[in-house]
Amino acid sequence: MTRIHEHVALKLLKRSGSSVFEHTGRATGTVAGSVRSRITLSHSVLLRGTVTISTSKGKLRLDVSGRARSIELRTKFDGTARIAGGSGRYADAHGSGTFTGVVNRSTWAATIDATGSFSY
Repeated sequence: MTRIHEHVALKLLKRSGSSVFEHTGRATGTVAGSVRSRITLSHSVLLRGTVTISTSKGKLRLDVSGRARSIELRTKFDGTARIAGGSGRYADAHGSGTFTGVVNRSTWAATIDATGSFSY
């Protein structure tokens, strides 16, 4: 198992209504690359979605779920992630981890720090 430490910076790409958010950005760390996410909020505090990290060696797709810790302008959130698929070097990847982050609710830009472990 390989330990993962990631820092992700995201900016809002598209918002559908008040509950679906698509982001794009960059991951730096163990699996550095471009990131796309699609997150659905329910009850203003529960989040579920997918995050895809694309590298020159392949892609990792993660299922994420979590909870906002407030509904202030700068909202902290945390949750869990599980590898749900991959391609290239990561075609047989499996593993899981946790994340914490902060989102600016006026711009919907977010920063995330994640740790975990995976095999590929």
